[in-house]
Amino acid sequence: MMHRACRGITILVSLLGLATGSCSKPTTQDRANPPPPSTTPAAPTADTGADACTLLTKEEIRAVQGEAFKDTKLSQKTGAGLAVSQCYFELPTAVNSIVLTVTRKAEGGADPGQSWQDMFHRERAPRKKEEVEEKEAQKIDGLGEEAFWTGTRVGGALFVLKGNCYIRISVGGAGDQAQKIEKSKALAENVLKRL
Repeated sequence: MMHRACRGITILVSLLGLATGSCSKPTTQDRANPPPPSTTPAAPTADTGADACTLLTKEEIRAVQGEAFKDTKLSQKTGAGLAVSQCYFELPTAVNSIVLTVTRKAEGGADPGQSWQDMFHRERAPRKKEEVEEKEAQKIDGLGEEAFWTGTRVGGALFVLKGNCYIRISVGGAGDQAQKIEKSKALAENVLKRL
């Protein structure tokens, strides 16, 4: 079964992505001179080591979701020894949007591998009655050093460990869990090439 902390992290990151993507209003200057969304990856930023918005192209997203993103919204933060870069890829059909999160070691910080261990390999307490809908993380083979899908009947996310970082991808839109896993895997393969 998925550890309560992992579920909390998944929910927190999903809500952060929705809040970041839906709450910001462009300034007058932003509306007058909006920068075009990137279609090719750029060099990583100094703050987190990676700008999550540069790790997928319009073409890669179109191949998976059937439409290219129209905008990206980046948020970055450092805390608990980890540097987190998150990108909300806004698609014309909002429900099809994608959230990509890259977690790395912050300068002088903790190893992201420890956070990974805490999420997916910690000894878990016996399941409680109220956690009936909570499912165990599903191991996904052939992706990164290790990968897991976490989900409920409402949604889910793919987590992939590679070297000194891990990524989380959540794909919106129609489809059952198996289809969302396949879409997430296709996007993750593109991201991993750039890390």
